[in-house]
Amino acid sequence: MYPAFAISPIICAFLAAMICAIGLLIVQSGFTRFDLGRGFSNKLNKIRLKTLLLICVSMLSTFMVMLLLTNSKQISIAISTLSTSIPFLINRQRAEKVLRARESSWPEVIDSLVSALQSGVSISDALLALAEHAPTALRPNFIKVKFAVQNGEGLEFALRKEKEELKSSISDQVFETLIVAKEFGGRDSNNALRLLSEFVRDDLDVLEEIRTKFGWIKNSAALATVAPWILLLLLSSQRSTVEAFSTSSGVKILACGVFMTALAYLWMERVGRIPIAARALR
Repeated sequence: MYPAFAISPIICAFLAAMICAIGLLIVQSGFTRFDLGRGFSNKLNKIRLKTLLLICVSMLSTFMVMLLLTNSKQISIAISTLSTSIPFLINRQRAEKVLRARESSWPEVIDSLVSALQSGVSISDALLALAEHAPTALRPNFIKVKFAVQNGEGLEFALRKEKEELKSSISDQVFETLIVAKEFGGRDSNNALRLLSEFVRDDLDVLEEIRTKFGWIKNSAALATVAPWILLLLLSSQRSTVEAFSTSSGVKILACGVFMTALAYLWMERVGRIPIAARALR
């Protein structure tokens, strides 16, 4: 009744490859953690293992769903191969969301510092108070600053360490301004922070406008990339389409389509990438 689900060498090879890949990833991750020990390397290995497992699960689940819809192993393998990009897209969107949240939180942080300085609080105490009152996106960073200071590290050293962790031109400007304000103090600290807050807000407004315009272009290009495969998925309901792509010529066309789709997407990402502001104060 469902000939596509009959055991065949292609399905057996595909499932065996997936199982072997998962097994190799688990074994390799275990050996890597054993060799490198605890710390950052363990966290990095877990992230890599999780990403690769997500790729395997995404590919396998997409293959089974496409096989159910199209009744064609060749078309299912082609579409499932393209689905390996889904975990990367999800991770990138999450990273961009975190980055935007951090960048948009800096004006609020600067305003809090200005208010604290106006009320007579020292800049050191105002910075340490941000561990409790900073926006959610930046609060973990200021918690680490407070923890470092409580453990005997200098405030300037802790700020520079967080600056290197955030790796952002905006955070560089803020932290360097705070370091200078702490070192020299004076009445000009408030004026410098207010001016910095205005500059940061202007930069964020311009950057958001650029992202919006680039977003329309990238979304249109992504839709144009996916459209042929949606059309193929609709046409695969016809038996003649399935038979045509079951031949050697059809398999070559699918392979060429997968390659051209991946190439077009990579080119689109490169052209539509927003230039990152240089870190002049790193």
